[in-house]
Order: sequence, then C-alpha cells, then structure tokens
Amino acid sequence: MTLDNNLKLSETDDDILFFEEEATDNITVNTSSEAVWKVLIVDDEPTVHQVTKLALKNLTFEGKPIIFYSGYSSQEGKKLIAENPDTALILLDVVMDSNDAGLQVVEYIRKELENKRVRIILRTGQPGDAPEESVITNYDINDYKLKVELTRQKLITSTIAALRSYRDILTIEEQAVQLSETLKTLQNTQLQLVQSEKMSALGNLVAGIAHEINNPIGFVAGNLKMAKEYVGDLFSLIDLYQQHYPNPQPEIESEIEAIDLEYLRDDLPKLFNSLKIGSERIRNISTSLRTFSRADTEHKIPFNIHEGIDSTILILQHRLKADESHPVIKVIKNYGDLPLIECYSGQLNQVFMNLLANAIDALEEYNVGKSFEEIEAHSNQIIITTTLTPDKTTAIIKIADNGLGIPEAVQQRIFENLFTTKAVGKGTGLGLSIAREIIVDKHKGNLTFNSEIGKGTEFVIQIPVKSVSSEQ
Repeated sequence: MTLDNNLKLSETDDDILFFEEEATDNITVNTSSEAVWKVLIVDDEPTVHQVTKLALKNLTFEGKPIIFYSGYSSQEGKKLIAENPDTALILLDVVMDSNDAGLQVVEYIRKELENKRVRIILRTGQPGDAPEESVITNYDINDYKLKVELTRQKLITSTIAALRSYRDILTIEEQAVQLSETLKTLQNTQLQLVQSEKMSALGNLVAGIAHEINNPIGFVAGNLKMAKEYVGDLFSLIDLYQQHYPNPQPEIESEIEAIDLEYLRDDLPKLFNSLKIGSERIRNISTSLRTFSRADTEHKIPFNIHEGIDSTILILQHRLKADESHPVIKVIKNYGDLPLIECYSGQLNQVFMNLLANAIDALEEYNVGKSFEEIEAHSNQIIITTTLTPDKTTAIIKIADNGLGIPEAVQQRIFENLFTTKAVGKGTGLGLSIAREIIVDKHKGNLTFNSEIGKGTEFVIQIPVKSVSSEQ
C-alpha cells in the first residue's frame, strides 16, 4: 500500500520494509518519559527514520505511546542520548560516518555515560563490516538486525521486547532502591530499639539501685535522731553522777582522761550532724536516681524540668570531677522560673543525658594535648539556661559548652541516623537523631544548635509547656 510522503510499506506485515530515497525534515522530540517511551533512531539515511516512525507510529505498550527523536550521525546520537538518559530504546545503524560508528556509540553509552538501562538494537545494511557473532560477543547490545530482513512485524516484535526489557530494568532498580531503603530503615529501627533497650535497662538498674539505697538510708536517717537523743540522755546521766560524786575513784578518773570525755562531749553532737548531712545527701542521690529513671506513662505528665536536669548531672558527676589530667568541669545553672512541663519525663531525661554527655565529650576533646594549667586557664564550662518565651507557652532549655565547636561539614549531618564522628565503640550515631525525634515528634517542640569553631556549641530545646494533644 502507498502512504503519504511517498513512503511505501509492504502489502503484508511479513514483507520487507522498503522505501524511496528522499530528503526529509529532521524531526526531534524531547519530552518527559513518564507518560511515553522514548525511542532514539540513529541512522545517516533519512528514509530509515521515516519508515521506522511510520511502521511504529500507532504502537503503544502498557498504555504509553512512543515518542521518536532522531540523530543522523554518531555525534548527534551521542549528544541526544547524553541529553536524554531516560531513553528506552535506541535503533542504531552500524555504518555511518565510519564503518564502526555505531559500535563507538555503544561504547560511549555503556562506558562513558554508564547507561546500562537503555536497550540497543543494532541495524546494518552492510553485515560484512560488523559480523553479528563478533558484535554480539564484544559489545553490550540487546539485538542485532539486518535491514534487508527487517519486516514491520519483526520491527514491532523487537521494539516491544526491548521496551518490556527496559520496563523490567526500571522495576528492578526501583525495587532495589526500596529494598535498600527498607533495609536501612530496619537497621535504624534495630539500633534504636537496642538504644531504647539500653536506656530501659539503665533505668531499671538505676531504679533498683535507688530503691536498695533508699531503704537502708531511711533506716539510718530515722535512727540517727533517736541515737542523738539516747546519747544526750547518757551525757545527762554522766552530769548527774559528777554532780553527786564530784570525787570519783582513781580508776574512773583514769578512764575519763583516757577517752577525753570533754572532747567527746563536744565532738559527738557534731558527728551526729555530719551523719545527718551525709544521710540526707544519700537520700537526695536516691531521689535523683529515681527521677532520672522515671518510667514514662502512656500519657504526658507534669514534670519539673530542673529536677530532670539535676538528676542527669548527678549521673554524670563522675565525668565532671577533677582528676590528674584536668580540673573540674564547671556546671553553671541559670534556671528560670519554669512551671511543670507536660511531657514524657523519662524521654526528656534521655535527651538531657545525651546533650550533657556530648558537651563533656567536646570538652575532653578540647583538652587533648593540653597541660593541666592550660586547661585550668580556659576553665571548662557547661552552662545550662532555662527560660520561658514571652507568651509563657514554651520552655527553652539551652545547654552550652566552651569546647572546640562543630565543623561546618559535620553540622550538615549532625542529626542524621547512624552519623557519628566518634571512634568505634564510642558512639552509635543515634543519640542526636533520637533526641530530635523525642523533642520534635513526641513533644512537638524543636531542637536546634549554634556552634562556632574554637568557641563551643549550644543546643537549644524548645518544648510546649502544655501538651499539644491536651490542648486540642
């Protein structure tokens, strides 16, 4: 049958495509591949382009039509595929501006552009210049056809097979990305669960220790008062004896001198006061441990933020004390007048623990290689400031150190899951990620930071005073 533009197709689909030589316009289309299949024809004969487009013009695959764009030399072909990496199929002539021009395009696509997706069908009218077996073996192509044997039906079959292969590659790549993301999510979840379990185990341990401390210290504190009264009674009895028997026997006189009764009478009350102060301190430690390890309930509860911070500082006290390598790390508390905050107290304590531990880490890193005197001159400090916003709806907690500061490159990734600058075994890369999740997701607040190299870092927590859910 005869068609427009003097192009002729065979009467049946199984006959060979043939055409008359005639100049034609260079029709190039560049559009999104989301709703179409992009097919690139690279051939130095314009009529090959026309016949190919005519043979495939009504072809659709999975509801998407084909869009053609044309290159008439190897250089044009390279340029077009570089500009359109989402091309599904290339119908590529072998012999154009050189006997192996098409093969050079194949090498360019696979090696330089590293495009492994696009399907490549080589077509040649001069098979002697590129033997099929050699080409299939040595070049990453998907089919090899002689123009003289290419019927319309064979062209359609080859095109659909290539498009199906391209679709499958995209599907596999998409699934691979999804699997990779799923694996990463599972790994993050696993690590977060491990971290959560560690914190839960720590909380249970601390709560258990606090309980075990609290019982005996309660017994000691309760009996100190009675012991002091008993000792007072004994001293009164001694005074009474001395009043009625001012001249004791020599043996009694000798014992009074041996035990230094007057010193004992003066010092024993002081000893009881010291025992009282010590027992109160232990009781406070026990209370702080229970505050830190407080288990979260299903709903947010009113919580004293300052008690949470103080209990966390107590847990970290061993890292703040002076030793032979550095002086004490000073903790300066500028507490404002905060109301009770509706929150998950255990989770907030976890955030405080992470930020304070990181501040100590930063100061220890700053101290590396410095003498005791140099560190003392710099005075390691952690400053904790709490305030309310002017409308009194949000509590602001700032935790600042005067360490090294955070490099710009690290700042960009500081809240990423699994990102850490610490040595293996020193950090999991979950601390700040979990802290942000607790503040932002669980409490609808915000966690930000400011850092300057050589001056230190300040983390800022903003958290609603009233639970967002309770206000709705």
